[in-house]
Amino acid sequence: MGSFSIWHWLIVLVIFGGIGWLVFSSRNKVATATGEPAGFGGWLILPMIGQTVAPIKTLAGVAETAKAYDQYGSVPGAQVASYGEGALTFAYLALQVVTLIAMYRKSRLFPKLFLYQWLAIPVYLTLDALVVSLSLGVSVDQLYGQAEIAAAVTPFVAAGLWVLYMFKSVRVRNTFVRGRSFGDVVVEPR
Repeated sequence: MGSFSIWHWLIVLVIFGGIGWLVFSSRNKVATATGEPAGFGGWLILPMIGQTVAPIKTLAGVAETAKAYDQYGSVPGAQVASYGEGALTFAYLALQVVTLIAMYRKSRLFPKLFLYQWLAIPVYLTLDALVVSLSLGVSVDQLYGQAEIAAAVTPFVAAGLWVLYMFKSVRVRNTFVRGRSFGDVVVEPR
């Protein structure tokens, strides 16, 4: 069972082919009237791919966590920890999917949602550590070592660079123009 079957290769091809198709079919190769870049291209492709893969990675983490809780199901508090982590992960996954939809719709809200998603990383990790620590009755130090902390901080720092890009890039400003932003909402009197 140690080999990688043809079905595994097919699944990998479909996933990455689907992501590639989404990226390249949604590209807008037309520049603005002033000649500034617009559309999915340039450096914007990299966070776009990351945003597309993020929910898949989160779901893979859910499957891995579910296996761990199956092993430790008899430990007191494991069920509470499982439900708590599940609720937190579902909320974070929902934010990722909403951000992904806003990105493919080229909504003005996407850069803000990308920022909120980035800010949700430390909130999610902190709440997750507290839920597991309190429900299992162990200290956070016993749950997470230096390797786990480094594995959590690295994506946060990398995503922080992309957040800066989202608010400074001309391409981003020219791409995400559809819909109204919160400040543009007009309420009609009855």
